[in-house]
Amino acid sequence: MNTQHTHTAVEPTSPALIKKVEKEILKEAKHEEKSLKHAIKDLSHTQKAENHATKADNKAVHTLEKTEKKEQNALKSLHQATNQHDVALSGVHKAQNDAEAISINHVKMTQTLQEKQAQVDAAMKAHDEHTAARNAKLAALHGPAGGDEASRVIAQHGPPV
Repeated sequence: MNTQHTHTAVEPTSPALIKKVEKEILKEAKHEEKSLKHAIKDLSHTQKAENHATKADNKAVHTLEKTEKKEQNALKSLHQATNQHDVALSGVHKAQNDAEAISINHVKMTQTLQEKQAQVDAAMKAHDEHTAARNAKLAALHGPAGGDEASRVIAQHGPPV
């Protein structure tokens, strides 16, 4: 072996080689420590994000349940309102039918009243005419002096007031 060559080459146990290897080991340890800290920090951020996601998910589920309950209550109210409307509409139809029947009955009663009023008026007129004729016959039977007495016996009726 050449001695010059051995002087320029680093011996495996030389202090420079040991220092270089120690430096590389420390650099590797520092790099690994930095990577580990970064991984731990990233894990912490991910855990926080997952916690936030869990809370958001729980809140969304709660909101959904609450909204579904409101919808069910609204649907129940709608059914009640529809039922109330149906009952009211039925009442309106019954009232319309009743009003129509009452109106028809009123028209019939008005016609009956007019017919009976005409019959009574005709009967009163006939009665007055017959009374006048009877009084005239009685007056003719008793002569001029007895006319006053006969008129007292059969009174004339006028139309009712």
